[in-house]
Amino acid sequence: MFYTFKDIHVVTALLLIGLMTFIIFSTDNPLILFSVFIFCVAIFLITGCKEKLKKGLVYFIPFALVTIIINFFFVDKGSKILFTILGKNFTLEALIYAVIFSSKLLLIIYIFSMIDLLLDNDGAVSYFSRIMPKSTLLLTISFKLFPALKRRITSLREVYSLRGVDFDNKSLKERARSYTPILANLLGTSLEEAFDIGEAAYVRGFLSGKRSVYQRQKLTKKDISLCLHMLVILLILVFLKLKALDSFDIYYNFRWQELLNYGVLLMSVGILTLILSFYLNWRNKES
Repeated sequence: MFYTFKDIHVVTALLLIGLMTFIIFSTDNPLILFSVFIFCVAIFLITGCKEKLKKGLVYFIPFALVTIIINFFFVDKGSKILFTILGKNFTLEALIYAVIFSSKLLLIIYIFSMIDLLLDNDGAVSYFSRIMPKSTLLLTISFKLFPALKRRITSLREVYSLRGVDFDNKSLKERARSYTPILANLLGTSLEEAFDIGEAAYVRGFLSGKRSVYQRQKLTKKDISLCLHMLVILLILVFLKLKALDSFDIYYNFRWQELLNYGVLLMSVGILTLILSFYLNWRNKES
């Protein structure tokens, strides 16, 4: 049994995404970051989107390996030496720092993957069309244009391949030259398609007056409850920053009190209880 969160208000969903992103960038504490990871995993499992977990790991693992290698070679700080190669010390502290830094990328990927699970596309377009119609029109044209360009590139590549153009040249110069006619064709067709989309919107009266809303999305008690929960988490984070309770420096004077203290525990509990809040408020919404 899976659940859907599409009826969450647009503002509530964006506040959640913004809060989680802010937490990820504002702290290096592993326990807090791990709590965000558990929250993301729980949302993916509740909604039945396990493939998003796998896709995130596909991007994370190569980046993590590169980060670890770079950190090993350029940072020799730390007291616990794992091994030495050509007189270069590779420390445990450098490994831990690289893993924490690269894990932030994984969390950002997961957080933005959640947008598709929390936001209803039509509801988001309708909401932002009332607030900033011109920007919404520009984004709508972009979102429609880029998939069309991708399909156009594939079809043009097939056509030019039949005409004898070799796109698999080993020489980078020859490969760039073979793509020149495709790019020239795309330049003209993309402008035409953008004008067509804009003209269609103009004919329908878009931006000619106040936009009518057939079904305005309203903040419900569930949204207010979730917003209050997020406000509490934000206040806890501000308190941690003011008291420097979440500071985590693996290289200098590391103490276990930095990793685990009452402030960090309170923050982690606040993030993890978001899972319970989602489940209790939207458990009757089956997908």
